Amino acid sequence: TIKRTGWVRHSIPLPESDSDHMHRCAMCALLVTQPADPRDDYTRLDTCRFHPSKVDSARLLKMAVTHDLCESLAGDVTPFCDPGLVSTKEEREGQAMRAIQKVVGDPLGEELFGLWREYEDQQTTEALYCKDIDKFEMVVQAYEYEKEHLLPLGEVAGADEEDAKAPVAESNAG
Repeated sequence: TIKRTGWVRHSIPLPESDSDHMHRCAMCALLVTQPADPRDDYTRLDTCRFHPSKVDSARLLKMAVTHDLCESLAGDVTPFCDPGLVSTKEEREGQAMRAIQKVVGDPLGEELFGLWREYEDQQTTEALYCKDIDKFEMVVQAYEYEKEHLLPLGEVAGADEEDAKAPVAESNAG
């Protein structure tokens, strides 16, 4: 089991694994399938694509449950890792996904690689939602660890709320 590097770095006892993380992301993705909250603003041109009725929920769920699958071979590299690892992260993850594709065979392997590539490219609504969910789950996990272990984790890399893309992340954040 691959333990999440950030939690290991903070000496969290029994840290979340990549599998734990992807499962929790998938559970969060299921929330997008629910009817839109009337407090969320989907009327602007830049937010209308995020309305739950316009999201391919099956694709989002598949992406959420597999977005870090490559880390099983490439490792969980964070911005705080060795700069050499950080600079080759995407290349190594791509190689890992090609290896996974070979093992599982096509058409599933091709689909898994495509989902990973889509997530990394951050162009589709589903990929943007999945990235927001990824960050949200990390922040929730940090909060839980802070409460459970009384460790002020404070800065969590990549969790800036300004980075959130979906309007639900904006309107319900505070």
